Amino acid sequence: MIDDIIPLFTKLTGISRGVPVEKLYSKYKTKQSAILELEAMPLHYRVTGNGPNLLLVHGVTSSLHTWSGWHKYLSNHFRVISFDVPSFGLTGPNPKKDYSLEMYMRIIDKLLDHLNVTKAYMAGNSFGGLLTWNYAIHNPDRIIKIALLNPAGINSKRENIKGLGFKVFLNPITKFFAHRFTPKLLLSFFLRKVYGDSSKVTAELVTTYHHMLLRKGNREAFSHVLAKTLLHGRDNCIRIKEVKLPTFIIWGNKDRIIPITHGALFEKLIIGSTLKVYNGVGHVPMEEIPKTSSEDVKNFFIGKQGN
Repeated sequence: MIDDIIPLFTKLTGISRGVPVEKLYSKYKTKQSAILELEAMPLHYRVTGNGPNLLLVHGVTSSLHTWSGWHKYLSNHFRVISFDVPSFGLTGPNPKKDYSLEMYMRIIDKLLDHLNVTKAYMAGNSFGGLLTWNYAIHNPDRIIKIALLNPAGINSKRENIKGLGFKVFLNPITKFFAHRFTPKLLLSFFLRKVYGDSSKVTAELVTTYHHMLLRKGNREAFSHVLAKTLLHGRDNCIRIKEVKLPTFIIWGNKDRIIPITHGALFEKLIIGSTLKVYNGVGHVPMEEIPKTSSEDVKNFFIGKQGN
């Protein structure tokens, strides 16, 4: 795959202060996606299909591309909505550096308002899972059921983080270099750790993740999200217990980012929830096994009708 977006110097060295979002629009904006200006951010979102509304929320360093398989398999059953979460994708950083949970809840409220959504199902992966269970508490009357795919939230202490990539973006010294030096080869290595089956990590997938991370301001925003939103040090367990909506929890047993033991904790904390574990799958089931994972979530949300 020819990468004509990244300058030759960056391809050779991995050094870049960021790629202007305008250079990414031609490749990643589609006929199904649009830009909505919200709180001085160009929120990028995609809508496909017809039926009950289903909102999908991705994790850190990702973008709405992570749900491509679910758009494909679920658009015959739902009106599927995905978006680039502020700090990531084409949406990019918050100009006010507001990465509070309150900001994310407002953005989701405003996006759903814009799309005239009064009721929706909701699914989120990793950090998007954290935003999903928080939104289920924030606005339970708007959400019917939720699905959490390897969700974040149990661990909020920096000292418990094991991933080197996360530590690099948190450390005051190393993050200076991480915001400027992002070699594609290193990102490819990281993605192979994210997947349970590394053979599914394609060159095209690596390029997409690389472009999204190099979007101007995203690497700095990632550090802010880690420090202020994910790893604030407070105990989330009490808050997770406030989730009262029907909840389906999915986990890959080869997740090297968030341990599978957290799945059982979520199931215990959310009364009436159901946990399903996929063997051989890593941190992003919607990417690794899109057909199986989407089918299981569809069945939980609306049953097996329409197969």
